[in-house]
Amino acid sequence: MKKLQMMGLAAVLMLAACKNNGITISGTVERDIDSLSISVMLNDNGDTLIAKVPVVDGTYSWAGQVDSACIMRVHYGEGARDFYRVICEPGNITLNIPKEGEDELYPSGTPLNDSIIAYFNAVAEINKRYDSYFERIEKAQSDEERDSLKEEQFKIWREVEQCKAGFLSRHTNDMFGIYLLREFQFFAQPDFIEEATQQLKENFPDNFWATFIAKHTEGQMRAFPGRQYTDLKMATPDGGELSLSDIVPNNRYTFVDFWASWCGPCCAELPNVKALYEKYHDKGLEVVGVSFDADAEAWKAAIDKYGITWPNMSDLKGWGCEAASVYGINGIPFTLLIGQDGIIIERWLVGEKLAKKLEELMGE
Repeated sequence: MKKLQMMGLAAVLMLAACKNNGITISGTVERDIDSLSISVMLNDNGDTLIAKVPVVDGTYSWAGQVDSACIMRVHYGEGARDFYRVICEPGNITLNIPKEGEDELYPSGTPLNDSIIAYFNAVAEINKRYDSYFERIEKAQSDEERDSLKEEQFKIWREVEQCKAGFLSRHTNDMFGIYLLREFQFFAQPDFIEEATQQLKENFPDNFWATFIAKHTEGQMRAFPGRQYTDLKMATPDGGELSLSDIVPNNRYTFVDFWASWCGPCCAELPNVKALYEKYHDKGLEVVGVSFDADAEAWKAAIDKYGITWPNMSDLKGWGCEAASVYGINGIPFTLLIGQDGIIIERWLVGEKLAKKLEELMGE
Protein backbone atom coordinates (compact mmCIF):
# COMPACT_ATOMS: atom_id res chain seq x y z
CA MET A 1 0.00 0.00 0.00
CA LYS A 2 1.37 3.37 -0.91
CA LYS A 3 1.78 6.08 1.63
CA LEU A 4 -1.45 7.89 2.37
CA GLN A 5 -1.45 11.62 1.95
CA MET A 6 -3.78 13.86 3.94
CA MET A 7 -6.35 15.78 2.00
CA GLY A 8 -7.77 19.08 3.15
CA LEU A 9 -11.40 20.16 2.99
CA ALA A 10 -10.74 22.38 -0.03
CA ALA A 11 -9.39 19.44 -1.98
CA VAL A 12 -12.41 17.33 -1.04
CA LEU A 13 -14.72 20.05 -2.31
CA MET A 14 -12.69 20.30 -5.51
CA LEU A 15 -13.20 16.60 -6.07
CA ALA A 16 -16.89 16.95 -5.42
CA ALA A 17 -17.11 19.79 -7.92
CA CYS A 18 -15.91 17.53 -10.74
CA LYS A 19 -19.21 15.67 -10.59
CA ASN A 20 -21.66 16.39 -7.83
CA ASN A 21 -22.23 12.73 -6.97
CA GLY A 22 -23.63 11.72 -3.59
CA ILE A 23 -22.20 8.40 -2.43
CA THR A 24 -22.44 6.33 0.73
CA ILE A 25 -20.37 3.33 1.75
CA SER A 26 -21.45 1.24 4.71
CA GLY A 27 -21.37 -2.29 6.05
CA THR A 28 -20.41 -4.63 8.84
CA VAL A 29 -16.90 -5.19 10.22
CA GLU A 30 -15.97 -8.59 11.68
CA ARG A 31 -12.54 -7.52 12.87
CA ASP A 32 -11.23 -5.97 16.08
CA ILE A 33 -10.57 -2.49 14.68
CA ASP A 34 -11.70 0.97 15.71
CA SER A 35 -11.83 2.67 12.32
CA LEU A 36 -11.47 2.38 8.57
CA SER A 37 -9.70 4.72 6.18
CA ILE A 38 -11.22 5.73 2.86
CA SER A 39 -8.95 7.06 0.15
CA VAL A 40 -9.10 7.93 -3.54
CA MET A 41 -6.66 6.50 -6.10
CA LEU A 42 -6.08 9.63 -8.17
CA ASN A 43 -2.71 8.56 -9.60
CA ASP A 44 0.14 6.14 -9.13
CA ASN A 45 2.04 8.31 -6.66
CA GLY A 46 -0.07 7.55 -3.62
CA ASP A 47 -3.56 7.43 -2.22
CA THR A 48 -5.32 10.58 -1.13
CA LEU A 49 -7.01 10.15 2.24
CA ILE A 50 -10.59 11.38 2.35
CA ALA A 51 -11.83 10.23 5.75
CA LYS A 52 -11.24 8.15 8.86
CA VAL A 53 -14.50 6.34 9.58
CA PRO A 54 -15.21 4.98 13.09
CA VAL A 55 -16.40 1.42 13.56
CA VAL A 56 -19.24 1.34 16.09
CA ASP A 57 -20.78 -1.93 17.28
CA GLY A 58 -19.36 -3.75 14.28
CA THR A 59 -20.70 -1.36 11.65
CA TYR A 60 -19.53 1.73 9.79
CA SER A 61 -21.00 4.30 7.44
CA TRP A 62 -19.55 7.14 5.36
CA ALA A 63 -21.28 9.63 3.10
CA GLY A 64 -19.67 12.14 0.79
CA GLN A 65 -19.31 13.49 -2.71
CA VAL A 66 -16.47 12.55 -5.01
CA ASP A 67 -15.66 12.42 -8.69
CA SER A 68 -17.38 9.32 -10.05
CA ALA A 69 -14.53 8.68 -12.54
CA CYS A 70 -12.22 7.19 -9.92
CA ILE A 71 -11.63 4.17 -7.72
CA MET A 72 -11.63 4.32 -3.92
CA ARG A 73 -9.92 2.15 -1.35
CA VAL A 74 -11.41 1.14 1.98
CA HIS A 75 -8.47 0.28 4.25
CA TYR A 76 -9.01 -2.03 7.23
CA GLY A 77 -5.37 -2.44 8.27
CA GLU A 78 -1.80 -1.33 7.70
CA GLY A 79 -0.72 -4.25 5.52
CA ALA A 80 0.14 -3.90 1.85
CA ARG A 81 -3.07 -5.66 0.81
CA ASP A 82 -5.38 -4.64 3.66
CA PHE A 83 -7.97 -2.84 1.58
CA TYR A 84 -10.93 -3.32 -0.73
CA ARG A 85 -11.49 -1.39 -3.93
CA VAL A 86 -14.77 0.36 -4.63
CA ILE A 87 -15.82 1.99 -7.88
CA CYS A 88 -17.07 5.52 -7.23
CA GLU A 89 -20.67 5.73 -8.33
CA PRO A 90 -23.73 7.63 -7.04
CA GLY A 91 -25.82 5.57 -4.66
CA ASN A 92 -25.59 3.42 -1.55
CA ILE A 93 -22.71 0.96 -1.67
CA THR A 94 -22.47 -1.96 0.75
CA LEU A 95 -19.05 -3.33 1.63
CA ASN A 96 -18.76 -5.81 4.49
CA ILE A 97 -15.33 -6.48 6.01
CA PRO A 98 -15.09 -10.23 6.85
CA LYS A 99 -13.07 -12.00 9.53
CA GLU A 100 -9.40 -12.59 8.88
CA GLY A 101 -8.89 -15.63 6.68
CA GLU A 102 -12.40 -15.65 5.24
CA ASP A 103 -13.09 -15.29 1.52
CA GLU A 104 -12.82 -11.81 0.07
CA LEU A 105 -16.09 -9.94 -0.29
CA TYR A 106 -16.95 -7.36 -2.94
CA PRO A 107 -18.87 -4.08 -2.92
CA SER A 108 -22.49 -4.10 -4.06
CA GLY A 109 -25.51 -1.82 -4.34
CA THR A 110 -24.74 0.15 -7.50
CA PRO A 111 -24.54 -1.09 -11.13
CA LEU A 112 -20.76 -0.89 -11.56
CA ASN A 113 -19.97 -2.40 -8.17
CA ASP A 114 -22.50 -5.15 -8.79
CA SER A 115 -20.58 -5.81 -12.01
CA ILE A 116 -17.53 -6.72 -9.92
CA ILE A 117 -19.52 -9.51 -8.23
CA ALA A 118 -21.00 -10.67 -11.53
CA TYR A 119 -17.54 -10.80 -13.07
CA PHE A 120 -16.00 -12.88 -10.27
CA ASN A 121 -18.97 -15.25 -10.13
CA ALA A 122 -18.86 -15.83 -13.88
CA VAL A 123 -15.12 -16.50 -13.91
CA ALA A 124 -15.35 -18.71 -10.80
CA GLU A 125 -17.95 -20.96 -12.41
CA ILE A 126 -15.76 -21.57 -15.43
CA ASN A 127 -12.68 -22.08 -13.27
CA LYS A 128 -14.50 -24.82 -11.33
CA ARG A 129 -14.87 -26.78 -14.56
CA TYR A 130 -11.24 -26.06 -15.45
CA ASP A 131 -9.95 -27.27 -12.06
CA SER A 132 -12.04 -30.44 -12.22
CA TYR A 133 -9.82 -31.70 -15.05
CA PHE A 134 -6.65 -31.91 -12.97
CA GLU A 135 -7.74 -35.04 -11.12
CA ARG A 136 -9.04 -36.60 -14.34
CA ILE A 137 -5.74 -35.90 -16.09
CA GLU A 138 -3.79 -37.41 -13.21
CA LYS A 139 -5.89 -40.59 -13.36
CA ALA A 140 -5.73 -40.92 -17.16
CA GLN A 141 -4.87 -44.46 -18.28
CA SER A 142 -2.95 -43.51 -21.42
CA ASP A 143 -1.07 -40.66 -23.03
CA GLU A 144 -3.85 -40.35 -25.61
CA GLU A 145 -6.50 -39.96 -22.92
CA ARG A 146 -4.31 -37.50 -21.02
CA ASP A 147 -3.68 -35.38 -24.12
CA SER A 148 -7.39 -35.37 -24.96
CA LEU A 149 -8.29 -34.20 -21.45
CA LYS A 150 -5.65 -31.48 -21.58
CA GLU A 151 -7.09 -30.28 -24.87
CA GLU A 152 -10.58 -30.11 -23.34
CA GLN A 153 -9.17 -28.25 -20.34
CA PHE A 154 -7.43 -25.76 -22.62
CA LYS A 155 -10.75 -25.04 -24.34
CA ILE A 156 -12.22 -24.17 -20.93
CA TRP A 157 -9.27 -21.86 -20.26
CA ARG A 158 -10.16 -20.09 -23.50
CA GLU A 159 -13.71 -19.71 -22.17
CA VAL A 160 -12.30 -17.82 -19.17
CA GLU A 161 -10.48 -15.42 -21.47
CA GLN A 162 -13.60 -14.98 -23.62
CA CYS A 163 -15.63 -14.29 -20.48
CA LYS A 164 -13.17 -11.61 -19.39
CA ALA A 165 -13.19 -10.09 -22.87
CA GLY A 166 -16.97 -10.04 -22.88
CA PHE A 167 -17.12 -8.08 -19.64
CA LEU A 168 -14.48 -5.67 -20.90
CA SER A 169 -16.31 -5.07 -24.20
CA ARG A 170 -19.43 -4.06 -22.28
CA HIS A 171 -17.59 -1.58 -20.08
CA THR A 172 -15.32 0.51 -22.30
CA ASN A 173 -17.34 3.63 -21.40
CA ASP A 174 -17.26 3.32 -17.61
CA MET A 175 -14.85 2.83 -14.70
CA PHE A 176 -15.41 -0.91 -14.48
CA GLY A 177 -13.48 -1.29 -17.72
CA ILE A 178 -10.55 0.54 -16.15
CA TYR A 179 -10.94 -1.58 -13.00
CA LEU A 180 -10.74 -4.76 -15.10
CA LEU A 181 -7.66 -3.75 -17.04
CA ARG A 182 -5.90 -2.50 -13.93
CA GLU A 183 -6.55 -5.54 -11.77
CA PHE A 184 -6.36 -8.54 -14.07
CA GLN A 185 -4.13 -10.07 -16.68
CA PHE A 186 -5.62 -10.80 -20.08
CA PHE A 187 -3.72 -13.66 -21.68
CA ALA A 188 -5.50 -13.87 -25.03
CA GLN A 189 -6.98 -11.76 -27.84
CA PRO A 190 -4.34 -9.00 -27.93
CA ASP A 191 -5.99 -7.14 -30.81
CA PHE A 192 -9.26 -6.95 -28.89
CA ILE A 193 -7.52 -5.82 -25.69
CA GLU A 194 -5.69 -3.06 -27.56
CA GLU A 195 -8.94 -1.85 -29.11
CA ALA A 196 -10.75 -1.84 -25.75
CA THR A 197 -7.83 -0.04 -24.12
CA GLN A 198 -7.88 2.64 -26.80
CA GLN A 199 -11.63 3.12 -26.38
CA LEU A 200 -11.22 3.61 -22.62
CA LYS A 201 -8.47 6.15 -23.20
CA GLU A 202 -10.67 8.06 -25.65
CA ASN A 203 -13.71 7.89 -23.37
CA PHE A 204 -11.72 9.12 -20.36
CA PRO A 205 -9.19 11.55 -21.88
CA ASP A 206 -8.53 13.33 -18.57
CA ASN A 207 -8.45 10.27 -16.35
CA PHE A 208 -5.01 9.29 -15.07
CA TRP A 209 -5.81 5.60 -14.79
CA ALA A 210 -7.21 5.33 -18.31
CA THR A 211 -3.99 6.75 -19.74
CA PHE A 212 -1.73 4.87 -17.33
CA ILE A 213 -3.41 1.52 -17.96
CA ALA A 214 -3.49 2.08 -21.71
CA LYS A 215 0.27 2.60 -21.74
CA HIS A 216 0.88 -0.42 -19.51
CA THR A 217 -1.45 -2.68 -21.50
CA GLU A 218 0.11 -1.62 -24.79
CA GLY A 219 3.45 -2.70 -23.32
CA GLN A 220 2.10 -6.08 -22.21
CA MET A 221 0.75 -6.69 -25.71
CA ARG A 222 4.27 -6.14 -27.11
CA ALA A 223 5.30 -9.25 -25.16
CA PHE A 224 2.46 -11.33 -26.58
CA PRO A 225 3.51 -14.60 -28.27
CA GLY A 226 3.31 -14.41 -32.04
CA ARG A 227 4.31 -10.75 -32.19
CA GLN A 228 7.57 -9.22 -33.33
CA TYR A 229 9.82 -8.32 -30.41
CA THR A 230 10.57 -4.68 -29.59
CA ASP A 231 14.23 -3.79 -29.39
CA LEU A 232 15.97 -2.64 -26.22
CA LYS A 233 19.35 -0.91 -26.04
CA MET A 234 21.18 -0.49 -22.73
CA ALA A 235 24.60 -0.39 -21.12
CA THR A 236 26.65 -3.51 -20.41
CA PRO A 237 28.51 -4.11 -17.14
CA ASP A 238 31.82 -3.07 -18.75
CA GLY A 239 30.42 0.26 -19.93
CA GLY A 240 29.62 -0.71 -23.50
CA GLU A 241 26.22 -0.91 -25.18
CA LEU A 242 24.09 -3.85 -26.20
CA SER A 243 20.82 -4.20 -28.11
CA LEU A 244 18.54 -7.18 -28.43
CA SER A 245 18.87 -6.66 -32.17
CA ASP A 246 22.59 -7.45 -31.80
CA ILE A 247 21.65 -10.91 -30.51
CA VAL A 248 18.32 -12.12 -31.90
CA PRO A 249 19.17 -12.39 -35.64
CA ASN A 250 22.37 -14.30 -34.91
CA ASN A 251 20.92 -17.14 -32.82
CA ARG A 252 18.30 -19.84 -33.31
CA TYR A 253 16.62 -18.78 -30.08
CA THR A 254 17.16 -15.92 -27.65
CA PHE A 255 15.99 -16.22 -24.07
CA VAL A 256 15.57 -12.77 -22.46
CA ASP A 257 15.66 -12.89 -18.66
CA PHE A 258 14.36 -9.77 -16.91
CA TRP A 259 15.84 -9.95 -13.42
CA ALA A 260 17.59 -8.00 -10.64
CA SER A 261 20.21 -8.70 -8.00
CA TRP A 262 17.68 -7.84 -5.27
CA CYS A 263 15.01 -10.23 -6.62
CA GLY A 264 15.11 -13.51 -4.66
CA PRO A 265 13.03 -15.58 -7.11
CA CYS A 266 15.12 -14.24 -10.00
CA CYS A 267 18.39 -15.28 -8.39
CA ALA A 268 16.94 -18.66 -7.38
CA GLU A 269 16.17 -19.33 -11.05
CA LEU A 270 19.67 -18.42 -12.30
CA PRO A 271 21.23 -21.88 -11.72
CA ASN A 272 18.48 -23.41 -13.88
CA VAL A 273 19.08 -20.85 -16.61
CA LYS A 274 22.82 -21.45 -16.38
CA ALA A 275 22.42 -25.22 -16.76
CA LEU A 276 20.17 -24.81 -19.81
CA TYR A 277 22.53 -22.22 -21.29
CA GLU A 278 25.45 -24.62 -21.00
CA LYS A 279 23.36 -27.44 -22.51
CA TYR A 280 21.99 -25.56 -25.51
CA HIS A 281 24.33 -22.64 -26.20
CA ASP A 282 26.35 -24.58 -28.77
CA LYS A 283 23.10 -25.54 -30.48
CA GLY A 284 22.07 -21.94 -31.03
CA LEU A 285 20.60 -20.67 -27.74
CA GLU A 286 21.64 -17.28 -26.42
CA VAL A 287 20.56 -15.76 -23.13
CA VAL A 288 20.35 -12.02 -22.49
CA GLY A 289 19.92 -10.68 -18.98
CA VAL A 290 18.04 -7.39 -18.67
CA SER A 291 18.54 -6.09 -15.14
CA PHE A 292 16.08 -3.98 -13.15
CA ASP A 293 18.89 -2.91 -10.84
CA ALA A 294 19.58 0.69 -9.91
CA ASP A 295 22.91 -0.03 -8.19
CA ALA A 296 25.68 -0.83 -10.69
CA GLU A 297 27.93 -2.46 -8.11
CA ALA A 298 25.17 -4.75 -6.82
CA TRP A 299 24.35 -5.74 -10.40
CA LYS A 300 27.99 -6.56 -11.23
CA ALA A 301 28.45 -8.41 -7.93
CA ALA A 302 25.45 -10.63 -8.66
CA ILE A 303 26.80 -11.44 -12.12
CA ASP A 304 30.07 -12.58 -10.52
CA LYS A 305 28.36 -14.41 -7.66
CA TYR A 306 26.12 -16.53 -9.89
CA GLY A 307 28.71 -17.08 -12.60
CA ILE A 308 26.67 -15.43 -15.34
CA THR A 309 28.56 -15.64 -18.62
CA TRP A 310 25.82 -14.59 -21.03
CA PRO A 311 25.35 -10.96 -22.15
CA ASN A 312 23.77 -8.57 -19.67
CA MET A 313 22.47 -5.04 -19.95
CA SER A 314 20.73 -2.43 -17.81
CA ASP A 315 19.95 1.27 -17.77
CA LEU A 316 20.20 1.18 -13.95
CA LYS A 317 16.82 2.85 -13.43
CA GLY A 318 15.16 0.14 -11.33
CA TRP A 319 11.42 -0.03 -11.91
CA GLY A 320 11.71 3.11 -14.00
CA CYS A 321 13.75 1.25 -16.60
CA GLU A 322 12.92 1.23 -20.30
CA ALA A 323 12.23 -2.52 -20.26
CA ALA A 324 9.38 -2.10 -17.77
CA SER A 325 7.76 0.54 -19.95
CA VAL A 326 8.31 -1.16 -23.31
CA TYR A 327 7.01 -4.57 -22.23
CA GLY A 328 4.55 -3.51 -19.50
CA ILE A 329 6.43 -5.48 -16.85
CA ASN A 330 5.12 -5.12 -13.29
CA GLY A 331 6.78 -8.16 -11.75
CA ILE A 332 10.02 -10.11 -12.13
CA PRO A 333 11.26 -12.66 -12.97
CA PHE A 334 9.77 -12.12 -16.41
CA THR A 335 11.08 -13.86 -19.52
CA LEU A 336 10.71 -13.89 -23.29
CA LEU A 337 11.75 -16.62 -25.70
CA ILE A 338 12.34 -15.17 -29.18
CA GLY A 339 12.98 -17.00 -32.45
CA GLN A 340 15.66 -16.02 -34.95
CA ASP A 341 12.95 -14.38 -37.08
CA GLY A 342 12.22 -12.00 -34.20
CA ILE A 343 8.84 -13.53 -33.33
CA ILE A 344 8.11 -14.02 -29.63
CA ILE A 345 7.53 -17.73 -29.02
CA GLU A 346 6.55 -17.68 -25.36
CA ARG A 347 6.74 -15.57 -22.18
CA TRP A 348 6.94 -16.36 -18.45
CA LEU A 349 9.02 -19.47 -19.02
CA VAL A 350 10.85 -20.50 -15.83
CA GLY A 351 11.91 -23.72 -14.17
CA GLU A 352 10.49 -26.91 -15.63
CA LYS A 353 8.41 -25.04 -18.22
CA LEU A 354 11.55 -23.47 -19.66
CA ALA A 355 13.41 -26.80 -19.68
CA LYS A 356 10.53 -28.57 -21.45
CA LYS A 357 10.16 -25.83 -24.05
CA LEU A 358 13.86 -25.84 -24.90
CA GLU A 359 13.88 -29.63 -25.07
CA GLU A 360 10.94 -29.44 -27.47
CA LEU A 361 12.70 -26.87 -29.66
CA MET A 362 16.35 -27.90 -29.40
CA GLY A 363 16.48 -31.46 -28.04
CA GLU A 364 17.98 -34.30 -30.04
